[in-house]
Amino acid sequence: MRNLDAHEDYKVDEQQLHRDLTRLPGDFPRPEEAYPAPYGVVGFGEAWWPAELAHLWIPRLMTEGGTQFVLQGGLDLGAAAGAVAAAEASGARVVRVGFGEAVDVPVAPHPLSPYRYLRFLQEATGEAEAGARVDRALEALATGLGPEVPTEDNPAKFFAWNLIERIPVWVVSERYRGLAAALQQTFARVAGSLSIAPPPGSLEFFITALEARHEQGDPLAAVVVGEDERTRLAVEILETRVDTVLELPEPPAEGLIPEMMAAWYFVAWASYYLAILYGRNPADAEVLARLREEA
Repeated sequence: MRNLDAHEDYKVDEQQLHRDLTRLPGDFPRPEEAYPAPYGVVGFGEAWWPAELAHLWIPRLMTEGGTQFVLQGGLDLGAAAGAVAAAEASGARVVRVGFGEAVDVPVAPHPLSPYRYLRFLQEATGEAEAGARVDRALEALATGLGPEVPTEDNPAKFFAWNLIERIPVWVVSERYRGLAAALQQTFARVAGSLSIAPPPGSLEFFITALEARHEQGDPLAAVVVGEDERTRLAVEILETRVDTVLELPEPPAEGLIPEMMAAWYFVAWASYYLAILYGRNPADAEVLARLREEA
């Protein structure tokens, strides 16, 4: 098994993703002008979750007049172009953020791009202070999660060891909008591994979906993110149905969106270390780039 404290075992990280992780706080495109309200925002591909988070302060999907943000995260099969056409027809100013043809604000395809889309939107729509809280939360985490921090002092490395040969089941507080699916997406993309984001009826799912197989020793790990009555009940159910129950450390964050981004950032680091343990390059596979070109 590889050693997360040995420099030579990081050679599989050919694109140096650990540098992107370390430098992520503050690494986003800044607006070069003021955009008029009201705002609308839709997101596609890897930008779906930032758009979902933005709806916590931008209620509209589409707006008439004002500024329509279209987050072009790829793999939309033409849906982004349709959103642009509809917004232009309504009289809104369209700002295309992402990659592809005719973008106004470039954001390159990347496993960590959700942060960049979100922070641009916050700065562009008068939410700079909320964005600064996101950055402070990630900066507080970054100092203790890098490869130079030994395993005994690095919670992300320790977390990765606990996920070896296990499939995470994300048990996420209801107040964390879209986070379970975002964690699943990042874990798949960076660790190259399967995880489970339960449906909205999660308690029923935990009781029924695992009932017939839990005694056969399925290598499942429940990962608890946030605490509320539903997560507490879920843990009671899952304790007899999974291999182990893990809790994410309490994030050093002020506010709902900073809490979610801190949890996502921690899981991105843990996914990175799991990829190293498996001897896998944590960067995107070439087949994903080819798929983007077609869709």
